[in-house]
Amino acid sequence: MLNCARETTSPAPGPLPLPGIRESDVCFDLLIRHVEDHAIILLDADGLIRSWNAGAERMHGHPAAEALGRHSSGLLPPSDDACPQTMRQLAQAMRDGRYAGEVWHVRRDGSRFLADILLIPLRADDGALRGYAKITRDLSHRKRMEDRFRQLVQESPNAMIMINGAGAIILFNRLAEAMFGYQRDEWPGMRIEQLIPERFRGRHGQLRQGFLRRPEARPMGVGRDLYGLRKDGGEFPIEIGLNPIETETGPMVLAGIVDITARKQAQRQLEAALQEKTTLLNEVHHRVKNNLQVIISLLSMQSQYVRENSARGVLQDSQTRVRSMALIHQLLYERHDFSRVDLGEYLQRFNQLLLSSYGQLAGGLSVELDAPAGLVCIELQRATPCGLLINELLTNALKHAYPNGRGTIWMRLARQNERRALLIVADRGVGLPAAAPATPHASLGLQLMPMLAEQMGAQLNILDNQPGVRVEVSFPAFGAGENP
Repeated sequence: MLNCARETTSPAPGPLPLPGIRESDVCFDLLIRHVEDHAIILLDADGLIRSWNAGAERMHGHPAAEALGRHSSGLLPPSDDACPQTMRQLAQAMRDGRYAGEVWHVRRDGSRFLADILLIPLRADDGALRGYAKITRDLSHRKRMEDRFRQLVQESPNAMIMINGAGAIILFNRLAEAMFGYQRDEWPGMRIEQLIPERFRGRHGQLRQGFLRRPEARPMGVGRDLYGLRKDGGEFPIEIGLNPIETETGPMVLAGIVDITARKQAQRQLEAALQEKTTLLNEVHHRVKNNLQVIISLLSMQSQYVRENSARGVLQDSQTRVRSMALIHQLLYERHDFSRVDLGEYLQRFNQLLLSSYGQLAGGLSVELDAPAGLVCIELQRATPCGLLINELLTNALKHAYPNGRGTIWMRLARQNERRALLIVADRGVGLPAAAPATPHASLGLQLMPMLAEQMGAQLNILDNQPGVRVEVSFPAFGAGENP
């Protein structure tokens, strides 16, 4: 492989001295002969190999006895241009003081490898050229890694673009070409700004430099809508993931790009469907509330034709029960949230409605309410039995706790823990009737309460305090910012 003109006919087995070499240079040559990770070769002024270290032997495969005295152009792949190429490198090293570059070399077995070489002219004390030092580093591993990296990028299921610190595109895979509408021979030399709509280009350089100052893998433009620009001028929404890449030529940025046009369209369709569903549910609750109001009005009209107080009381109780259900639908209609009911707000509104509906009966009674809005919410399927239970607790206290028409009723809503709430209704009145709540002789309200508590998954505890009654209801609930 070292069959080039200018080779000596009888290469010596040891290093061949350069003209004017000194004893210190011999010691240096003996030192570098044992370096194995770099090929360090000394050439004379004509480019003949005069020193061949262990790294050169390992890298090129030639023993020193075979390499010494041969022309250095024999280290390049065999071609008519090998010797002229070597001589140009030596001439540039003479002119510029050094030559550096990546050059293909050949091993003894004929295999090629990419090498990073440095040529430095060596001069005597009088300035005369003594030869050259050639330092070679095998880039095969790096080249294999680069090729593997490029293959992975090309085969990526996403569009991938790599740019340098100045914004020049270094790598543009096939999916990126298809996404942005460019052919393979069009993107080399392009800048990343050409893929960005003009209205976003102004700050892009600043944002890129900010990323390079603090490089970390992260999505780009969190909270902002990002758009790409096709070759034909069309814009489309995208998502971008940024990854910093350290290279020998400086930091790079590898961007993974996803066209989210289909996702945006699906999102718009979903939003439209949700809006349509919300409008429909809103109308349903509005109509249910109106129908319940009609029932309340009919019961009120019917009570005017009833002369017996007991019958009139039954109709009034029915009105309050229907009103408790109507208020739930009213709140759902007003808040446009059909998954939950705020019990604090419900209690405040229902307390006002109930006191006004009982008129003179409740004239000397007061209700002290401790039920902050937003503290406790209950899902829709539990809301109706909960509202009916609240109605029974409060109406029973209003009607039976204080026969003299004067007294105070306490209502408190609190959180027991993260998933349960506690409702307390208490008075200091006459207490429960002689018949126990579970007996058939109990009032309808007392019979309804255990059934309603069961429907809402609550634990009901009725305490006859003598004087007064205290009712505790523990039930599953959640906060205003929590999911059911």
